Amino acid sequence: MLGGVRISLTSPVVLLFTLVVYFIVNGLTVIWPTQIRLDLTQHSLYTLSGGTHKLLARIEKPMTLHYFFSQRLAREVPLYRSHANRVRTLLMEIESLSNEKVILLEHDPEPFSDAEDTAVSYGIQGIPIDQGEEMAYFGLAGVNSQGETKTIPFFQPKDESLLEYDLMETIQILSNDKPPGLGVMSSLPLLGDMGEQINGNLVFPWAISKRLRSKFRVMNLPQSIDHLPRDLAVLMVVHPQTLNERTLYQLEQFLFRGGRVVFFIDPKSESDYSGGPDLVSSSASGVDTLFQHWGIRIPPEQLVGDKTMALRVNAGTPSQPVPAEYLVWLDIPSYHMNQDDPVSSRLSNLNFATAGAIDINERSPLDLQPLVYSSKNSGLIPVEQVSGLRPDILGLLDRFEPDLKIHVMAARLSGKLSTAFPLGPPPRTIPRETPDDPQIMGSDGNVNIIVVADTDLLEDRFWLQKQQFFGREVEQQIAANPDFVMNIISQMAGSDELLALRSRGTSQRPFDKVIEIQKRAEAKYQKKENLLQGKLKETRQRIAEFESVQINSEDLASPEVILTSEQRQSIEEARRELLSIRRELRGVQASLREDVRLLEQRVQFFSIGLVPLLLAGTGLILGFTRSRRRQKQIDRLLRTVN
Repeated sequence: MLGGVRISLTSPVVLLFTLVVYFIVNGLTVIWPTQIRLDLTQHSLYTLSGGTHKLLARIEKPMTLHYFFSQRLAREVPLYRSHANRVRTLLMEIESLSNEKVILLEHDPEPFSDAEDTAVSYGIQGIPIDQGEEMAYFGLAGVNSQGETKTIPFFQPKDESLLEYDLMETIQILSNDKPPGLGVMSSLPLLGDMGEQINGNLVFPWAISKRLRSKFRVMNLPQSIDHLPRDLAVLMVVHPQTLNERTLYQLEQFLFRGGRVVFFIDPKSESDYSGGPDLVSSSASGVDTLFQHWGIRIPPEQLVGDKTMALRVNAGTPSQPVPAEYLVWLDIPSYHMNQDDPVSSRLSNLNFATAGAIDINERSPLDLQPLVYSSKNSGLIPVEQVSGLRPDILGLLDRFEPDLKIHVMAARLSGKLSTAFPLGPPPRTIPRETPDDPQIMGSDGNVNIIVVADTDLLEDRFWLQKQQFFGREVEQQIAANPDFVMNIISQMAGSDELLALRSRGTSQRPFDKVIEIQKRAEAKYQKKENLLQGKLKETRQRIAEFESVQINSEDLASPEVILTSEQRQSIEEARRELLSIRRELRGVQASLREDVRLLEQRVQFFSIGLVPLLLAGTGLILGFTRSRRRQKQIDRLLRTVN
């Protein structure tokens, strides 16, 4: 009722007003397509995180992102169409928030086109989509103002949870002027042995050092140092055995200033030959001053043994080999790595040797997030049981009893720390007149530490196979150890915002309830089906026994089957029973399919048909009620007139 005039919902005025509002809303969405958004997904899949906003606000050098997606791939494979929609949406969001520092260019690389040539030149991976030579592309190439490039060769749907991290890592690498500084402090000849080289001996660095130098400014640091270089982003501490208090203090202050530290600690290093074959080279107590204060513990005399992941080695001699599982040499599959962390996701397998177990006590201020861990078919093995050049591999296997616990062999640790040197800095090893920097008594925010309880994964023989091929040495990578290390250093060298990015979930959402109901339906008939399958197998065996061929010894050239009438009758009965069982088995399987079909129909009805029916029913009830009310008003008006 408006001014004494009743306006019907179907009046021309209301319809005209609705039409005007419709065109206004659609016009606004066209004018501001990236500013007006409503993300109702469970994990806010289409909303950039706060860390990404900060990273985009700090971009100084302009860059161009070339996004390649073959539309034919969307038509042929619906899975890629939905994933491409999310990739494109996030890229558009990044472009709109970058203050015009990021320019997005989209390409559809059709076969034999210029766009395809551009994709190939940037290293975008093509995949065949038919029996011909045509390729489809789905990747990204970023180019900054200096012409430097960073490529994502192919967007795999299985990596959707790390999509935002991958995109922002690409942008951060393109926005940096120089490679991050990496300090390596090692008692092992990871970068070569400086002492041996000074004495004129040739000591080759490990192959992993070449990978590190290709991406970082690597500095070889001594284990006794008064000051750490200021331009370090990450410090890699490998098998520390002689770190003095002053070095530990500098390491702690580096953390408090926002630096990141990666520890490779080993209860038994298979790669340290300096002490002789019978001496166990351990670094489990090399940084005890810090680890005890932080509440981190790696038992110095215990190794992780795992029967499920044990590598098979020769427990005998070269002339008399005896294959056996060596419990402390582990081939770790991807499902024993944290798939929500960029460091450990997307790796194939890792080879660890005589690794330790990482734990934190109840008073530790740090939060532990496992990266690599054992199965429950594992346990802790005393170091002395595998000492010497030829440990008793078979005896170790016979004596082993799993403790049914999961042991962490690599972990990310974060939290706020206080100083382990409350009385002030330890004295310098080399006196200097310049005073120390003011001591920082604790971290302002969370520190970032990664601890790996193994150093042998860095050595060539545990991840690299070398062979001679026509006079040349050919290298083949047999494990993802170097990828794991590069992931660690790359991720730790990133900004705090990039470190904070983790798995964001995926847009592929299975119908968990439907799957659960389907499993119950399958279990309902599984027992009967198994029983019938067993009876079917027994009947077939009985028929085979009856039909066994008996050879007439007098005529070997023409063997014949000799069966009695009772045997023939038994065969006929068994065959009739076989047919009966098969019919019953088909009936059970048909019932299962029928239950699943009815389930699908119910789901389709509730998800598609129920809501329209409810709306239609509600509309009919409201219409009928309104009609009755209007009729009553008319009747009252007629009675008043009369």
